[in-house]
Amino acid sequence: MKNKIPFSIVLALFLLYSCSPMDYKYSDFIKDGPITYLTKLDESEVKGVGGRNRIRIVIPPLDDPRASKVEIYWFNKREHLIESINPSEETNIYIDDLVEATYIFELSITDDKGNGSIPVAITATSYGDVWESLLQNRLIASKEREGDDFIVTYDVNIDKRLLGTEFEWKQDGEETPHTLFIDSVQTTGYLENFKASSFRYRSVYLPEPGGEDLFHSPWEYYLEAPDASEIEFDKATTTFTLPSPNDGFWSGYVFTWTDKATGETKSQSTNTGSITLNDYNGLAVTCKRMYEFDGVTVFSEGVELSTVRYIDLDRGNWYAAPETRISDGSPLNNNSESQITDKNKSPYLSHPLFYAASGLDAQITPRSHFDGNESTYLSMVKGFGRTYLDNRAQTGVSHSFGGVASDGNDIYFIIDLGKEESFNYFRLAYRPGMNNGNLKPLKVSFFGSNDPDCITDMEQWSLIEENIHLPGSDLPSNSSDPSHPGRSTGNVTIPESSYRFFMLRYDEWAEAGNSVAIAEFYLGLYY
Repeated sequence: MKNKIPFSIVLALFLLYSCSPMDYKYSDFIKDGPITYLTKLDESEVKGVGGRNRIRIVIPPLDDPRASKVEIYWFNKREHLIESINPSEETNIYIDDLVEATYIFELSITDDKGNGSIPVAITATSYGDVWESLLQNRLIASKEREGDDFIVTYDVNIDKRLLGTEFEWKQDGEETPHTLFIDSVQTTGYLENFKASSFRYRSVYLPEPGGEDLFHSPWEYYLEAPDASEIEFDKATTTFTLPSPNDGFWSGYVFTWTDKATGETKSQSTNTGSITLNDYNGLAVTCKRMYEFDGVTVFSEGVELSTVRYIDLDRGNWYAAPETRISDGSPLNNNSESQITDKNKSPYLSHPLFYAASGLDAQITPRSHFDGNESTYLSMVKGFGRTYLDNRAQTGVSHSFGGVASDGNDIYFIIDLGKEESFNYFRLAYRPGMNNGNLKPLKVSFFGSNDPDCITDMEQWSLIEENIHLPGSDLPSNSSDPSHPGRSTGNVTIPESSYRFFMLRYDEWAEAGNSVAIAEFYLGLYY
């Protein structure tokens, strides 16, 4: 038989335990009611959009109508911000004055009773001067004038942060510059009715989609350099006269030069179309245009302007020394003697020249040096060895080249300038169409005289300069390119002299080939 516990005893035991001391573990948590959490933010929808030293936190509309505030922590919770929100609308919160860096933000939603959501973390970046300083302009593929327009072309853009490139230019007298924006998807832009000589441009960037703050690459400049053909120079007053370009950013010209006496670099500028250089003692100046953009002065490329004037003597007054003897006795047009016409023959000079003619002999005369025709030339037998001293040492010995005899005379030509002339430079053009320098002299010497007897009395000649190396003598003479360095010596300075009769002596030549050939010879005066 089972014993039953009376109900009264069971009730007493329940009441006893329900009032036991263990109740302290829960009483503090349940005294205000149960804990209430708001709906957690969806971190995939919360965004942090970077701007210039700031970040915009974007919170989408919430499906929890109790939400009234957002609480944001960052910088290891040392920075804190609470903002009111409307849960039915998107909320944008700006966190300003941020150092340029990447941040982790912790966000939670609260209601008016202090209940909160479980926090979420997002990452966002603040951009600033350092990031902007690394931006580069969109690379221009080509730029050129076309009529009244200036055309800029680009390759296809692949940088998604690039919005486009902005241009500014200004005509003379205009206060407000013209502007143009070439979108990043465009590959061609037109600066219409462009009459200026400069413009500036920079590219515009947006670091992130949805951003608001624009960033710019540094300004770059298109600056037209001075045109040397439009600049006049008065040597007597050392004054330059220059055009004033139709450009609202143009601010003047600057000239720099090296003092030829001291080696000191000097400069002088002007904001007008004229400048007189003070204490000028140079051979050439470099001229640059100056432009000013928002107080910043920038300079164009420079153009070098020689203040030395090279003036060729008038060769129309020159006479040729007649060629009177070729000693092998061969018929004319075959290494024979050749007389020049009286029109071009000096009444004072007559002397032997060793002459190796080929082709049109009538054109290959001493006068070919100054007839203005570079297809004619004077071809002279080199003689023995490779220098004029070899010739002198071989007097009376026949020269094997071309069957032309040589008696050891120096190889030279003489020109009667018609009157006494001052000169301090020479220039000669080599025979064209040569693939090597074999028919070119390597070194020459110059002599002058004012005595008509100089042809028979070598003591009447005065040395001007000896053993002058001829520039370009070791290069080909490419007749299809007149500017080829092998076609001409260029202007070579010599001591200033004043003579009527001029003699050039061949001092040294290449060993290959039989002769030396010069097409045109010039003397002149630079000052």
